[in-house]
Amino acid sequence: MTMSIETNGKKKILVIEDDRDMNDLVCAVLSEAGYTTFSADSGETGIAIAEKDRPDLILLDVMLPKMDGIEVCRSLSSVESTKGIPVIMVTIKRELSTKLASYIAGARRYITKPFGIEELLEEVKRTLRQTHITRTLDIDVLDPRD
Repeated sequence: MTMSIETNGKKKILVIEDDRDMNDLVCAVLSEAGYTTFSADSGETGIAIAEKDRPDLILLDVMLPKMDGIEVCRSLSSVESTKGIPVIMVTIKRELSTKLASYIAGARRYITKPFGIEELLEEVKRTLRQTHITRTLDIDVLDPRD
Protein backbone atom coordinates (compact mmCIF):
# COMPACT_ATOMS: atom_id res chain seq x y z
CA MET A 1 0.00 0.00 0.00
CA THR A 2 1.53 3.33 -1.00
CA MET A 3 0.69 6.53 0.78
CA SER A 4 1.06 10.07 -0.43
CA ILE A 5 1.94 11.40 3.01
CA GLU A 6 4.77 9.82 5.02
CA THR A 7 3.53 9.34 8.58
CA ASN A 8 6.16 7.18 10.31
CA GLY A 9 3.40 5.02 11.75
CA LYS A 10 1.48 7.92 13.29
CA LYS A 11 -2.28 8.13 12.89
CA LYS A 12 -3.27 10.58 10.15
CA ILE A 13 -6.02 13.10 10.80
CA LEU A 14 -7.56 15.30 8.13
CA VAL A 15 -9.06 18.57 9.39
CA ILE A 16 -11.66 20.07 7.03
CA GLU A 17 -12.31 23.58 8.35
CA ASP A 18 -12.66 26.86 6.44
CA ASP A 19 -11.71 29.07 9.41
CA ARG A 20 -7.91 29.29 9.06
CA ASP A 21 -7.30 30.11 12.75
CA MET A 22 -9.42 27.18 13.93
CA ASN A 23 -7.81 24.89 11.37
CA ASP A 24 -4.31 25.90 12.50
CA LEU A 25 -5.21 25.52 16.19
CA VAL A 26 -6.73 22.05 15.79
CA CYS A 27 -3.81 20.86 13.66
CA ALA A 28 -1.30 22.22 16.20
CA VAL A 29 -3.06 20.52 19.12
CA LEU A 30 -3.25 17.20 17.28
CA SER A 31 0.37 17.41 16.11
CA GLU A 32 1.49 18.12 19.67
CA ALA A 33 -0.44 15.02 20.76
CA GLY A 34 1.53 12.89 18.28
CA TYR A 35 -0.78 12.73 15.27
CA THR A 36 0.11 13.54 11.68
CA THR A 37 -2.26 16.25 10.49
CA PHE A 38 -3.17 17.78 7.20
CA SER A 39 -5.97 20.13 6.33
CA ALA A 40 -8.44 21.38 3.77
CA ASP A 41 -10.40 24.61 3.72
CA SER A 42 -13.32 23.33 1.62
CA GLY A 43 -15.40 20.21 1.28
CA GLU A 44 -14.27 19.54 -2.26
CA THR A 45 -10.59 19.75 -1.32
CA GLY A 46 -11.21 17.59 1.75
CA ILE A 47 -12.84 14.84 -0.29
CA ALA A 48 -9.95 14.85 -2.77
CA ILE A 49 -7.38 14.61 0.05
CA ALA A 50 -9.34 11.84 1.79
CA GLU A 51 -9.54 9.79 -1.42
CA LYS A 52 -5.83 10.27 -2.13
CA ASP A 53 -4.29 9.97 1.33
CA ARG A 54 -6.77 7.80 3.28
CA PRO A 55 -6.57 9.42 6.73
CA ASP A 56 -7.37 7.42 9.85
CA LEU A 57 -9.87 10.07 10.99
CA ILE A 58 -11.54 13.21 9.64
CA LEU A 59 -12.57 16.23 11.70
CA LEU A 60 -15.22 18.01 9.64
CA ASP A 61 -16.86 21.41 10.09
CA VAL A 62 -20.56 21.54 9.21
CA MET A 63 -20.53 25.10 7.89
CA LEU A 64 -18.32 25.10 4.80
CA PRO A 65 -18.58 27.17 1.61
CA LYS A 66 -20.28 25.61 -1.45
CA MET A 67 -20.56 22.07 -0.09
CA ASP A 68 -21.50 21.85 3.60
CA GLY A 69 -20.05 19.31 5.99
CA ILE A 70 -23.12 17.09 5.96
CA GLU A 71 -22.88 16.79 2.17
CA VAL A 72 -19.15 16.07 2.50
CA CYS A 73 -19.82 13.37 5.10
CA ARG A 74 -22.52 11.82 2.91
CA SER A 75 -20.15 11.83 -0.07
CA LEU A 76 -17.32 10.25 1.94
CA SER A 77 -19.69 7.57 3.25
CA SER A 78 -20.81 6.63 -0.25
CA VAL A 79 -17.38 6.08 -1.82
CA GLU A 80 -15.69 2.71 -1.33
CA SER A 81 -12.21 4.17 -0.69
CA THR A 82 -13.40 6.54 2.07
CA LYS A 83 -16.53 5.00 3.57
CA GLY A 84 -14.62 3.33 6.40
CA ILE A 85 -12.92 6.53 7.57
CA PRO A 86 -14.53 7.75 10.79
CA VAL A 87 -15.79 11.34 10.79
CA ILE A 88 -16.19 13.63 13.78
CA MET A 89 -18.31 16.70 13.07
CA VAL A 90 -16.92 19.83 14.71
CA THR A 91 -19.30 22.78 14.58
CA ILE A 92 -20.93 25.72 16.28
CA LYS A 93 -24.37 24.39 15.29
CA ARG A 94 -26.17 22.94 18.29
CA GLU A 95 -29.56 22.15 16.73
CA LEU A 96 -30.76 18.59 17.11
CA SER A 97 -31.73 18.50 13.42
CA THR A 98 -28.13 19.23 12.38
CA LYS A 99 -26.78 16.64 14.77
CA LEU A 100 -29.20 13.99 13.50
CA ALA A 101 -28.47 14.88 9.86
CA SER A 102 -24.76 14.45 10.61
CA TYR A 103 -25.26 10.99 12.09
CA ILE A 104 -27.52 9.96 9.20
CA ALA A 105 -24.82 11.16 6.77
CA GLY A 106 -22.31 8.87 8.48
CA ALA A 107 -20.62 10.88 11.25
CA ARG A 108 -19.47 8.90 14.30
CA ARG A 109 -19.35 11.82 16.74
CA TYR A 110 -20.42 15.44 17.02
CA ILE A 111 -18.50 18.10 18.97
CA THR A 112 -19.80 21.64 19.38
CA LYS A 113 -17.62 24.75 19.40
CA PRO A 114 -16.28 26.10 21.58
CA PHE A 115 -14.74 22.92 22.92
CA GLY A 116 -11.88 22.19 25.28
CA ILE A 117 -8.61 20.76 24.00
CA GLU A 118 -8.93 17.76 26.33
CA GLU A 119 -12.45 17.09 25.04
CA LEU A 120 -11.22 17.12 21.44
CA LEU A 121 -8.28 14.83 22.19
CA GLU A 122 -10.49 12.40 24.12
CA GLU A 123 -13.03 12.23 21.28
CA VAL A 124 -10.23 11.62 18.78
CA LYS A 125 -8.68 8.86 20.92
CA ARG A 126 -12.04 7.24 21.61
CA THR A 127 -13.05 7.26 17.94
CA LEU A 128 -9.71 5.86 16.77
CA ARG A 129 -9.85 3.16 19.45
CA GLN A 130 -13.42 2.15 18.54
CA THR A 131 -12.53 2.05 14.85
CA HIS A 132 -9.53 -0.18 15.59
CA ILE A 133 -11.66 -2.55 17.68
CA THR A 134 -14.37 -2.70 15.02
CA ARG A 135 -11.87 -3.42 12.26
CA THR A 136 -10.16 -6.08 14.40
CA LEU A 137 -13.48 -7.79 15.08
CA ASP A 138 -14.38 -7.64 11.38
CA ILE A 139 -11.07 -9.30 10.49
CA ASP A 140 -11.56 -11.99 13.14
CA VAL A 141 -15.07 -12.76 11.89
CA LEU A 142 -14.04 -12.80 8.23
CA ASP A 143 -10.72 -14.60 8.70
CA PRO A 144 -10.62 -16.57 11.96
CA ARG A 145 -7.13 -17.74 12.82
CA ASP A 146 -7.94 -20.68 15.07
